[in-house]
Amino acid sequence: MRPQMSKRATGALALTLLTGGPALTGCSAHAAPKPAPTQPFIAFNTCLVTDPAGLTPGTPGARAWAGAQAATAPLHARASYVTATSAQAAGAIGGLILKNCTLIVAASSDGQFAPTVEAAAKAHPEQHFLLVGPATTTANVRSLPPGDDLQERVRQAVTDSAQAH
Repeated sequence: MRPQMSKRATGALALTLLTGGPALTGCSAHAAPKPAPTQPFIAFNTCLVTDPAGLTPGTPGARAWAGAQAATAPLHARASYVTATSAQAAGAIGGLILKNCTLIVAASSDGQFAPTVEAAAKAHPEQHFLLVGPATTTANVRSLPPGDDLQERVRQAVTDSAQAH
C-alpha cells in the first residue's frame, strides 16, 4: 500500500509545479508585477479587398485602408486587407466572409468590384459591406463614391458600423 500525501503536501507540490519554484507555505512572498494594462480587441473585424493597385498612395484602396485603420485603432478592433483582380474578387470576398469579417470594404479605382459585392451581399444578407464605387440598392451594402475625402468617409462608416455592432 502506498503512503497518502497530506492535503498540505499535495497543495505545496501543485504550487511548485505551477510556479516552477519551491512552494512557500506559511511565508509571505512579493507579489508578481502586474501586467501592463491592455485593451482587449473588440469582436469587430474590418476587412478590405482592393484592386491590384493595392495600397499605392492616392488610390481608393490606400484611402480606404487609412480610413479603416483610423477607425479601428481607437476602437481596439482589427483590420486586414487583401488584393484581388476582378476575376479573383468573388473568391477573395468569400474568403473574407469565412474569416468572420464583420464589415467588408471593397475599394477599386474603377468600381470593378460592384457586381461581385452585390452578388455576395444577396447571398449573405447578414454580412455588411462598404463599397467604394457606384451606388447600390442592396440593403446590406453601403456605397461611398471615390474622392479626396474618402479616407474620412471610410473612417466614419467603419466607426458607425462598429458602434452599431
